[in-house]
Amino acid sequence: MKIQISDRSFAVTNSTLSTLIAELGTECLKVQALVNQLQLTSLTANQQAEILAELLAAAVHLHSHCDEDFQTLIAEEMENLPNDEDSLRVAYRSE
Repeated sequence: MKIQISDRSFAVTNSTLSTLIAELGTECLKVQALVNQLQLTSLTANQQAEILAELLAAAVHLHSHCDEDFQTLIAEEMENLPNDEDSLRVAYRSE
């Protein structure tokens, strides 16, 4: 199952973080699709096993994806965000 999110960029400055967010979004869409498949009532035992195996692999991937490095990149991005009050002052001065 190949799922891809939009090719649009994210509102983050770090390209590594942007790539990781895109991969995270893709994996989350995959998990949602698998959960939807598990809700089907006509699945055979083999189909259920395949879906559950893919769900397990996706859960492991998500767990490893959200490691300390990823969390650090997010924290750094947050620290670099301008203060909303500062942004408002700059916008107000330019009017």
